[in-house]
Amino acid sequence: MQPPIDERVRSFLLSLSRALGTRIENVLDLYLYVSPETVRIVEIVERGGKIAGLRLAVRSRKKPDVWYYVAVGEYGAKCTCEGNTIGGKICRHIIIGVITWNMISLIKRGEDIDPTKLTWLSQGEREI
Repeated sequence: MQPPIDERVRSFLLSLSRALGTRIENVLDLYLYVSPETVRIVEIVERGGKIAGLRLAVRSRKKPDVWYYVAVGEYGAKCTCEGNTIGGKICRHIIIGVITWNMISLIKRGEDIDPTKLTWLSQGEREI
């Protein structure tokens, strides 16, 4: 029997925090930012009966009329924000993408994303 979804989400967020090497408060802040007004799912990528990644649009916190486009998947992530395109950093929009990816996978397939298997998460600088 699977643990309740709230317990699985909590476990995922803690695992994500460890994979990023950041405080859980930073990850929770991004988790709480996600809403229909701030994140729009553009495409869900499914392969082999599982969700392999997704594309989404994330509204900028500082410039509410600006949206950044993000793609996250098993082998990497990309965002249109300056921190990622110019600096190559793992930006907050990418982390929001991973959080959204996990939620969609939980709801649609009943499967968690394992952040420790996303080796690209621990590489390079972070901007969160």
